[in-house]
Amino acid sequence: MPRRRPTEEEVEILRAILDFQFGEGAGEALLPPGSDIEVEVTGKGRIRYVLHSGERILTLRPNDGLFSLSLEAAERLLHAFPPPRLRVVIRGDRDLTGSVLVGDVVDMDPDLRPGDEVIVVDRKDKILAVGRLRLPKAVLEGLDRGEVVRIRKRVKSSGGV
Repeated sequence: MPRRRPTEEEVEILRAILDFQFGEGAGEALLPPGSDIEVEVTGKGRIRYVLHSGERILTLRPNDGLFSLSLEAAERLLHAFPPPRLRVVIRGDRDLTGSVLVGDVVDMDPDLRPGDEVIVVDRKDKILAVGRLRLPKAVLEGLDRGEVVRIRKRVKSSGGV
């Protein structure tokens, strides 16, 4: 896919999508003014990936027009929003593989809905993974098993989380 610098209009559209999806201020946090932003476009000229300093930080999902986060983008959002915003907090002794299960969840943002992009953190607010929420907080209290977050990307660790 060809890379290029986005136009100012495209940057404003991307920021608007980010603000809609993650909350006001997310666009500025992820695409700050004056930053080294590039986009990769499809053959039809649609933006597919957003890159910062050559590294992919966001993927624009073609099915719904929203973003999937990289670990770097999630880290920026953690600094932009106080806990528990956008977070699912889990026990720190859990080794993440493909899912966060009901028994692993300590707390989570009550405003998150199934399908939302979420940041999985430990109790010290250290990022562990990013993924997509499967179950809202209101449902968790009545369950003893089930998948809460489907992990897409996790932080590589040496010997456990």
